[in-house]
Amino acid sequence: MPSPRKDNMEHFFLPQIPGETFAVEGETYRHLTRARRMAVGDTALFSDGKGMDYLARMTACSRDAAQFTVLERRPAEGESRLSITLYQCLPKGDKMETVLHRCTPLGVTRFVPVVSARTIGAPPNENKRRRWEKIVASAATQSGRSILPEIGPVLSFPEAVEEMKQADCRFLCYENADAPLPELPGTGSIAFLIGPEGGLAPEEADALTCCSLGRRILRTEDAAAFLLPILLDRSGNL
Repeated sequence: MPSPRKDNMEHFFLPQIPGETFAVEGETYRHLTRARRMAVGDTALFSDGKGMDYLARMTACSRDAAQFTVLERRPAEGESRLSITLYQCLPKGDKMETVLHRCTPLGVTRFVPVVSARTIGAPPNENKRRRWEKIVASAATQSGRSILPEIGPVLSFPEAVEEMKQADCRFLCYENADAPLPELPGTGSIAFLIGPEGGLAPEEADALTCCSLGRRILRTEDAAAFLLPILLDRSGNL
């Protein structure tokens, strides 16, 4: 069955859709009426961010709100069967924004910032975290995702490793590793960690299985975006 986004239908995230009719207000209302120029009678696809899509038609529009009626409810069709968590050691500057922007359309379910031995980047303050959340929401909307990826709390490297052990498949990406990527499940959960600009410390590389991403060394902000299509393809989720 084709993805609902292939017909170029307008797509928005709306965390709560209480019943057969609902109102759209605030920033989403301004975007759909001013930027997208939607009018009464137009239809749009709303996602609750948790895997359900709602096809709805605008039935009324005032100065500060638009009313919609639900036409159809359906499970998300464009999402992977895998839950993918990216543990990204904090890079310097605004490189984390690049990671979020690139990896959200590629299917990451959860981003976890990590402080490792050689991490240069600083943990986000409240303003930066809000900016990160807006970047993820924008990238998810643009790419037609039905799940809004979560940005987890900052973890230390040991904390990240312990949390990764809960995944069905987990590994570290390490430039000095020789091992190929592990066998990947078609469903379930995958967790992988990308090191910082200076790479992982030798003692950190002993914490979990380490895998090579090839003969060339990738920038920390490029590594996950390089790897994700490979994971989706090999697991049958592309």
